[in-house]
Amino acid sequence: MNLNDYVDVAERIAQLKEVFPEASLQPYDPNKPYDIVEVGGKTYVVYTAACYRDPHDVRPGVACAWEQIPGKGMTAGSELMVCETSAWGRAIVAAMKTATKRIASKQEVMAAKARQTTWSMGTDGGIYRDWE
Repeated sequence: MNLNDYVDVAERIAQLKEVFPEASLQPYDPNKPYDIVEVGGKTYVVYTAACYRDPHDVRPGVACAWEQIPGKGMTAGSELMVCETSAWGRAIVAAMKTATKRIASKQEVMAAKARQTTWSMGTDGGIYRDWE
């Protein structure tokens, strides 16, 4: 997997504002911007984002993302923010209706990779990260 194949959310926001200067990113339901759910014995924060192209947009791009709580690695302590950013990136893709072979953002791929990191016990009793 090559991270250079993925666009980060900041770049997607810049592209959005270039095409739709009045665009805004908001929670799909402002009264309940996120939810906490349990699936398969694990707890997740779920965020649904809406990307409005202009103040009168009646059909915004809508997308969801979820992040396990507690997060692991670099997402620990910032699960809601990571989740929100991922949902924004996906909502932008939906709103712009652009052809992309990579819907996931660079941040999502990096977070997924961090979740897959494994650790091993060394012969000296230390704990070490396993590298690919």
